[in-house]
Amino acid sequence: MNMTSNASTTKRIRVIAPSQSWSSGKYQRSYERAKERLESLGYEVSYGKNVGKDFHLGTATKQERADDFNAAYADKDVDIVMALTGGWSANEILPLVDWDVVISNPKPLIGFSDITVLLNAVYAKTGQRGYLGPNFSTFGRMLEWKYTLATFHEVMSGKPTTLRKSTQWGTRGRKRYSTPPRKIIQTGEAEAVVIGGNLGTFYLLQGTEYQPVFDKPFIFALEDDAEAGGCTAKEVSRRFESVLQLHGFRQNIRGLLIGRFEPDSELSYSILESIILSKELSAIPIVAGIDFGHTLPIVTLPIGGMIKLTADKRVTIEVLQARV
Repeated sequence: MNMTSNASTTKRIRVIAPSQSWSSGKYQRSYERAKERLESLGYEVSYGKNVGKDFHLGTATKQERADDFNAAYADKDVDIVMALTGGWSANEILPLVDWDVVISNPKPLIGFSDITVLLNAVYAKTGQRGYLGPNFSTFGRMLEWKYTLATFHEVMSGKPTTLRKSTQWGTRGRKRYSTPPRKIIQTGEAEAVVIGGNLGTFYLLQGTEYQPVFDKPFIFALEDDAEAGGCTAKEVSRRFESVLQLHGFRQNIRGLLIGRFEPDSELSYSILESIILSKELSAIPIVAGIDFGHTLPIVTLPIGGMIKLTADKRVTIEVLQARV
């Protein structure tokens, strides 16, 4: 992957904290590394004025967080809006977003985990494409950071991109694992927009005006964290079932991309396969073990953008609509 910087195409990133704030010095060095690494490729990084506030539960007030969100979209000098990190409370700002400002100033939002609600809400309300990809804090991590940064930079170039499999993966600790081949659960080919992300967060949108409408073909991206520990398999099964029962979902799903699960989830490929096959998703391509979720490294996938998924003797994932 080519990570050559080009000053003439510099993109300006505004970091905001719709979930957890920069309220502790614990990750200070990690944030500094993230800024350094992004700037080494020619990106310019600035911060929302409330990213460091802590009103309760490690966040600024919902109004302060919404103010930073709206300000980032209103600012003509901002090209990319990026979440500082994940957390628990991003859905609190949805009623406070100025959607007219977002519609009038299209630009991509980038993040994962709790940011799933914002990515899919922006697509539902405006049709704009965002990216299920690294949070700002992710770029400061040490484990396989070059892969995460290179993949992000390649997708942000706007050129069609084939997502490469990593060679190693891990969690927040030092232990690394060799990345196994992507697991094909069902073969097939699909070309459609991507929606989804963190399953436990995506289903918070059910019954709200911020949930995408499943009225046209789509590929669903699915990952979940290990908060449920040994019950992760049961949670994934029932959460996925809940979205499958949403109007139009089962009828229009054309492919399923499944991220990597943390070791603490105790969710093996065999158990995962049994869960997915129990849903009887007809003849659509289904692939597991993709480099997204709550492990490192992380690829960058478009939410509301087109990809082509091919699962035959090998897996190919092509990002077709990546321009920001």
